[in-house]
Amino acid sequence: MRKGYFGLICVLLIAGFILHGCGSTDFTSGKVREQNGDYKGAVEFYEKELQKNPSNAEAWFRMGTVKGGKLNDYEGMNKAFREVEKLTADKNTEIYNYRFAIWAKHLNNGADLFKRATGDSTMLLDKAIEEYEKSAAAWPDTSLTYYFLAPAYQNKGDIAKAIAVHKKIWEFDRDADAYKQAGRLFINQGLKSKEEFRSANADALRIQKNIKDIETGSYESDVKLKLGEPDSKAVDKRKRRKSVWKYNKYGLALTLENDRVVDKKITKKIDLKIDSTKYFEAKGYFNNAVAIHEEIKAENPKDNENLNLLLQAYYEANRIQEATKTFELAVNNDPGNKMNHYILGLLYRMVGNNDGAINEFNKSIEIDPEFSDAFYDIGATYYNWGVKLKKEELEKGDDSQNYKKKFEAALPWMMKVVEIKTKIAQEAVAQTGGDWRAQLTTDDARVWESMGTIYALLGKADQATKYLDEVDKIRKVMKR
Repeated sequence: MRKGYFGLICVLLIAGFILHGCGSTDFTSGKVREQNGDYKGAVEFYEKELQKNPSNAEAWFRMGTVKGGKLNDYEGMNKAFREVEKLTADKNTEIYNYRFAIWAKHLNNGADLFKRATGDSTMLLDKAIEEYEKSAAAWPDTSLTYYFLAPAYQNKGDIAKAIAVHKKIWEFDRDADAYKQAGRLFINQGLKSKEEFRSANADALRIQKNIKDIETGSYESDVKLKLGEPDSKAVDKRKRRKSVWKYNKYGLALTLENDRVVDKKITKKIDLKIDSTKYFEAKGYFNNAVAIHEEIKAENPKDNENLNLLLQAYYEANRIQEATKTFELAVNNDPGNKMNHYILGLLYRMVGNNDGAINEFNKSIEIDPEFSDAFYDIGATYYNWGVKLKKEELEKGDDSQNYKKKFEAALPWMMKVVEIKTKIAQEAVAQTGGDWRAQLTTDDARVWESMGTIYALLGKADQATKYLDEVDKIRKVMKR
């Protein structure tokens, strides 16, 4: 019996030795190659070993260190380390330290190169980015690298990659500030493309606008200013003060009577040859910005900075109706958020709903009685309303001057802004002394200027002069 057991044990030992020996030969060969500096050869033998013995954690670990530390194959390194972590926790500390050392080396190298890079040193900036990319590849599970990488790409002018990195940060940390920067970059790209569209099509767009601006009620002098002399004039034989002006190149026929346009007809469709490529490119950028700021808004509906960026993106994308619905919902969901009411007021004003705009601005003031922007925009809404009514009255020959009521309604709101701005500025210099006007900004100066303009439109010269003189004082102090 004992002899039988002994024979069986010997057979098992020999079999085990044979099976283990084949794998060990490859593993041992890999280690020898590694020691001799043949790192590619070492990896080949480790891979052979792992094909036969995928549970050899040491082989996975050694292959990971060779790929990362010697061959700069960080993707291969991390793949190997993940296999080790599946098999055992014994190597976790070593893996962490090894990966951290490589990550920190490249990150520090990148930071040093970035610091040394100047506006025209593209080479150093490219090298800094290369180091940051290696750092990210060595330790892809940390967001810190991307905070360094984003400004590097942005400084280089590679906006698409900068945006992609900011998105990566958002995925890691839900960092709204980083994600808002991605939205800003999209908005800036959109504004750039929009300006390129305008520059490339400047003449055609000017003609298009001039044709649109001429409408029933326009003066003869305005027609000549915008469109020039007509190709022909046909005077009505029965009404000498009535004539038809034809602009053949614009496909336009205007009927004028008593120096005013009484009818406008398009006689043919004209091609102004407007290239809209950049226009649609800009719109795409603005829509991308909307998506980003909507996503941030979903997580933090009270982020006022984000709400303003969202409004700008919606406005530039020409999605005013959609924006209005979004902020109407926001107001219903969070009626105590003054910015939601304020932005909804701005949107209502854009679509001509002046009463709705004033109502929303008032609600934001109920929440914050010192909200100067809302005071100003109530005044601005009444002012714009008055300008519109004045134009309509002039076109109709209406001498009622009802528009003045809107200008008068604007004054107390503008005055409230003047009081708030003055108080804040005076308090700022109360201890140190000096001219309180130096605390004001260019935007603040427009409030005094608006007051002067409104008084001038109301025919109150003394008050107009008072506020316009104050504007001069503010601007002089600001230039010092």
